[in-house]
Amino acid sequence: MIEIKKKLKRAVIKEEYVKLTGRTEEAIILNQFIYWSERTKDVSKYLLEEKTRLENGSKEGDVSLKYGWIYKKAEELKEEVMLSVSVNTVRKHINQLVKKGYLNKRSNPIYRWDKTFQYRVNLVKVTSDLKKIGYRFEDENLLTGSADFDARETNTEQLNNYNEFSKRTGITAIPEITTDTNTNNLSEISSSLSIDDDMKSNDSKQFNKICELYLKLSGKSKISSNDYKAILEVVKEQWNTNLVLKWIEDCFRQFKPQHKNDQIRSFRYVTNYIFDQAHKNYFFQEVVNNEQNTGDYVEDEYFERYG
Repeated sequence: MIEIKKKLKRAVIKEEYVKLTGRTEEAIILNQFIYWSERTKDVSKYLLEEKTRLENGSKEGDVSLKYGWIYKKAEELKEEVMLSVSVNTVRKHINQLVKKGYLNKRSNPIYRWDKTFQYRVNLVKVTSDLKKIGYRFEDENLLTGSADFDARETNTEQLNNYNEFSKRTGITAIPEITTDTNTNNLSEISSSLSIDDDMKSNDSKQFNKICELYLKLSGKSKISSNDYKAILEVVKEQWNTNLVLKWIEDCFRQFKPQHKNDQIRSFRYVTNYIFDQAHKNYFFQEVVNNEQNTGDYVEDEYFERYG
């Protein structure tokens, strides 16, 4: 029997962060945010942005913060750092870090219906406030310029571990997001979700229409990371948008709940239905084309298979 080794979780308490925040829980959470921030795909740009802010003595609001943003849910963070508190308490600690200025917080600037908050560590303030209380940010050399940093030189094992973790949890780094909905932004999002295909303009329009219809029919308030992935799987097939939207409506209309709380909880269910319909449609076209080319009546083959 093959033994599968489970990667153990690690939560670190650092004295300087306890002194900085005044709370052990906040220190653990801040350290975890810093850990993931230094492992984002745009980490070199993020550190350069913070270095520039540090050198220019930038105040909050002076510079548009473009890099270093990550998705992070309180539920996921609680599991990750193993705090024996409620999710609401974890959320309160996160908000305290935001209030103190050590984290920046924003909603998705592209999809306003996405209620998952994005966070960014304010390394400039962390470094500055640590100095005020007699401590030093351990990676301060990355900001002061005494050491060169290139994202490509980041420890490969750490990046692999991050990619594996992000796939399992849906916690995802955001390379760069602006307020403009364009091809580059959507391709960056799809890349961060481990989907390599670039999205064209028509793909982005279809993506938005699918999201809007799914939220309307499901009654959900936001699109989860798993929903993102499932929707992108449909979009990259480049099927006709009106046909895809019709299949989505058909899926919800034909869904028969087994009890009052039974409902479609994930777009993955819808994706499977769409692929089934697309396959039927493709097979039917093959049957029709074959009939036209050979003169043989083979339509029964389709109905025998799909009814």
